[in-house]
Formats: sequence, C-alpha cells, structure tokens
Amino acid sequence: MKRSVFTAVSMAAFITASPVLAQDDITVNQTGLDHSVSIDQIEESLNLITVTQAGQSQSATISQRSPGTGNTAFTVQGDFGGLGGNALSLLQSGSGNLSAIAQNGSANFAATGQAGDLNEAFIDQGFVDGAGAGGDGNNAFVVQEGSGNTASVEQNFTTAGGANDVDIFQIGDNNLATINQEGLSNVAFIIQGDLGGAGTNSATITQDGDGNLLAIGQNGTLNEAVGFQQGNNNQMFIDQGFNNGAGSGGDGNYAEGRQIGSDNTLTINQNMMTSGGNNSAIITQLGSGLELTIEQEGSGHVIELVQDS
Repeated sequence: MKRSVFTAVSMAAFITASPVLAQDDITVNQTGLDHSVSIDQIEESLNLITVTQAGQSQSATISQRSPGTGNTAFTVQGDFGGLGGNALSLLQSGSGNLSAIAQNGSANFAATGQAGDLNEAFIDQGFVDGAGAGGDGNNAFVVQEGSGNTASVEQNFTTAGGANDVDIFQIGDNNLATINQEGLSNVAFIIQGDLGGAGTNSATITQDGDGNLLAIGQNGTLNEAVGFQQGNNNQMFIDQGFNNGAGSGGDGNYAEGRQIGSDNTLTINQNMMTSGGNNSAIITQLGSGLELTIEQEGSGHVIELVQDS
C-alpha cells in the first residue's frame, strides 16, 4: 500500500523566508470596511507582494506576469471575530512562484491561477484556531497549468464551519493537491491531468463532519488518490482513467477511500470505459447503512476491502 506524507507549512514561515529573495517589493495595509486594491506587477523574477486588509467586505486583485519566475504574493483578509465577505483574485505566470492566501470569517471567495511549472498555491479560510463568525460559505478555487505544481486548501481545519466549497484543477503531470475541511455540508473537488498526459499526480481530501461530498478525477498513469471522511451521510467519488479518456493508458493507479460513520456512500471507478492494468483500490468503511461501488476494467487489478458495521 502506498502512502503519502504531506508537510504543513505555516504562513509565518513563508513570510519569514521570502523577503531575502525579493527584488521589487510592494506592501499594502488597509484597515476598515469595503476597501479595494488592484496590483499588476510586470517584472522578471524574485518579486514580493504583501497585502493585508483587516476588516470585512474587502477586495483585492493581484497579478504577477510574464516572464514571472520565483515571485511571491501573500494576502491576508479579515480579522478574528470579523464577518468576512472578502474577495481575492490572484494570477501568476511563470515558474517557481508562490501564492499564499488567508481569509477569516464567512462568505469569502479566493481564486488563484498559475501557469507554469513548480508553482505553489496555499489557501486558508477560517484560519486555524480562529473561525471568525463561523467560517461558513467560503469558496476557494485553484487552477494550475503545468507540471510539478502544488495546491493546498484548508477550510476550518481545527474548528467547525459549514457549506464551504473547494475546487482544484491541475492540468499537467507530477502535481500535488490537498484539501482539508471540517464541518457540515462541505464540498471538495480535485481534477488532475489531461487527455494524453502521463499522470503521476497525487490528491488527498480529508473531511470531518456530516453531509460532506468529495470527488477526485485523475487522468493517465501512476496517480494516487486518497479520500478520508469521518461523520455520517457523506459521499465519496474517485475516478481514475476518466470515462472515454485514459491518457497514456490508466495503468498503475492507486485509490484509497476511508469512511468512518453511518449512511455513507463510496464509489471508485478505474478505467471504467477503457482498459488499464495493475490498478489498486483500497477501501475501509466502518459504520451502518453503508453503500460501496467499485468498477475496474483491464487486467492485474487489486481490491482490498474492509467493511464493518
């Protein structure tokens, strides 16, 4: 059984390490309500943008454009106990760029787009140990096009929230995506790879609470998908090889689904519409009223199942 190990890196660590590399720095601090900032930075490399907007109903649009190598953007919106309602859009092009976004409170929106290789995107909504007005109704959206990229989103990871949504799209190979959510009625989607791509992507989603939904779709070969749900009435879907499009063959993929609680459903499809080989599905369901569906097409597949009520 393959296992992935992910290391959490704090916002403070990023801020401490990055200024040494910067050539052109931009710093914006705003306190109050309904502020707006727009920054368009067109430089070659190693630039730093830091935006802090305390309060609520803030908005920011940031771009670091071509050729854009080794640039960094940090944004913090809201404060502890604040209502939220903040919005942020961040775009970076080039390779080796870093985006880090933190939003406190509820009804926040964060979107990150990165085009290039070896980029990193981090979004934290609700803040660890501080959920503001509850950390409900937050939305995070990440799109990365290229190889070797990393995306990580946390929503109320140590304090409960609800009705939050995360969507991560990674178009390319050798990418890594992680999502952590705590609370009720949350939704998380990760899509990795493209038709004809090699694959070798990794995705992990963890949800703690009731009525949550997670879905992972991966194209190509040697991908790894891990889903973990603790609570009741949760749904999990993992699709590797994609229907009608298996990339380089959809071989050697690994899917692991774990559900602890009652009335949960889990579905794993590996090359359902086109043949692949040597795929693995590892499933653990503990609880009552459980539903499980596994579909594999091809040869040399492995299924390991534990289901206990």
